Amino acid sequence: MFQAAKVYIIILNYKGWKDTIECLISVLSLKYDNYQILVVDNNSPDHSFSQLTTWANTYFKNAPDAFSVLKESEALSNTRSKPTSELAARIIFIEANANRGFAAGNNIAMQYALGKADFNYLWLLNNDTTVDKESLSALINQAVNDCSKNNNIGIWGSKLLFYHRPTIIQALGGKFNHTTFTTKHIGENQADSPAADETVLEADYIVGASMFVSAEFVTKVGLLDENYFLYFEELDWATRGRQKGFQLGYASESRVYHKEGQTIGSSSNGAKKSILADIEGVRSKIHFVKKFYPAKMPLLYLILLASVFLRLKRLQFNRAKSILRLMIQRGV
Repeated sequence: MFQAAKVYIIILNYKGWKDTIECLISVLSLKYDNYQILVVDNNSPDHSFSQLTTWANTYFKNAPDAFSVLKESEALSNTRSKPTSELAARIIFIEANANRGFAAGNNIAMQYALGKADFNYLWLLNNDTTVDKESLSALINQAVNDCSKNNNIGIWGSKLLFYHRPTIIQALGGKFNHTTFTTKHIGENQADSPAADETVLEADYIVGASMFVSAEFVTKVGLLDENYFLYFEELDWATRGRQKGFQLGYASESRVYHKEGQTIGSSSNGAKKSILADIEGVRSKIHFVKKFYPAKMPLLYLILLASVFLRLKRLQFNRAKSILRLMIQRGV
């Protein structure tokens, strides 16, 4: 049964069609074959959608039915009859009506998959990644192994390696600090080794660049929370999963190479973060703490005030004003 497990691979694009094409080419080389790819373009202003479909026309010139193109309304329709060509398509490109963020974009694809009700797993994959040929096989094998032990695992992670430093770990999972409300990648900058894999047992969440999710998890826990535009979506999902009795898993042989922060200008160095990454990170942090740890909001208030002074010290006056505005608007 598990060898035949159907997987929807979900890739979200926003102004990154070149990265997305590279990601797709690597996915199309996977050895595990029972999958369909759902590519959602988040209403990119750089004509990404037409670039992607033009590439597909060329790539599949001898197999024109290998891909299908849908509007968001078509993808979400429960009454629309689905032509045979769409059911058999290797890639389905979905054009979103607006850019409503990471969670909302991925939710479009997940809703499409749930409407089909023909899958065992979803693999949410960043568009600025490439995958090893055995990466999906490793995820399937790990899921089979964990299920045989009756482990109630709902999300599995891959070994994320830096795209430009492929022997160095970017993340094996994520940790959340309940005092500073910060997140940290497990294993970051360590050499890829069996010893590093042992630390994943302590993960609080699976990093969003590669999340392999069971159909049961999505059905019982629900979709991603669209109140997050960027950041904290995967921590929120894992936290809600734990409330439903789900655990996290890890497939050490599933290697995914990540060009961290290509789309949004994120960086582990706060001074180099784009203003979008910086402010949306604060917005998401406020939402997460208020949702799950409301008693800790006064502590978050003090931490955010300190972050305002840090932005002022860096002469980032607009960012400091934006954080203060968020604190007032969100009722910190």
